[in-house]
Amino acid sequence: MQDNARDIRQDMRDYMPRYYDDFREIMNVVDRQADVMIALNEATATTLAQVFVVSADRDLPRWERICGIKTDLTKTIEARRAIVRSRIQGAGTVTVGVVRELADTLYGAATEVREDFVGASVVVTLVGKRGVANNAEDVRKELRELIPAHLGITLEFTWFIWNEFDALTWDQADAFTWDELEVYMP
Repeated sequence: MQDNARDIRQDMRDYMPRYYDDFREIMNVVDRQADVMIALNEATATTLAQVFVVSADRDLPRWERICGIKTDLTKTIEARRAIVRSRIQGAGTVTVGVVRELADTLYGAATEVREDFVGASVVVTLVGKRGVANNAEDVRKELRELIPAHLGITLEFTWFIWNEFDALTWDQADAFTWDELEVYMP
């Protein structure tokens, strides 16, 4: 916003005839008016940001209330936004694409979704990150809100596999602990 502030102040000075540049009092009035305009622009931008879920912070509890979500201040703003977005995205027909978009949003990484017709479930595999996601239970809960009750939900996670390990040199592999290596993504 600092560059924008400078632009407003400079723009206001540029609209004035040059002979006013020598009068400190007049330039002071112009600068105070510029301060008001800058504050107004910042307040407008902040208010406009609350209209959209992806940028809301101050009004996020209002979005949660609209979507029927209990506000949980222990979750990060990004996680809370993702849950609200998932509820909004989840309106309508449930397709593999809709489930994938929801899972991608909640995990913050790419997922693959497939239907298991024999097992009557939806299988969601996290492929954009390795290991068990910290928010797996939140994802399961939000998917349950979206996916019809007669279908089960299976969450799968990916790990570093031996074939990928073979591509590393010993020096590269030695740079990791075992816990780091099993979630490493080359």
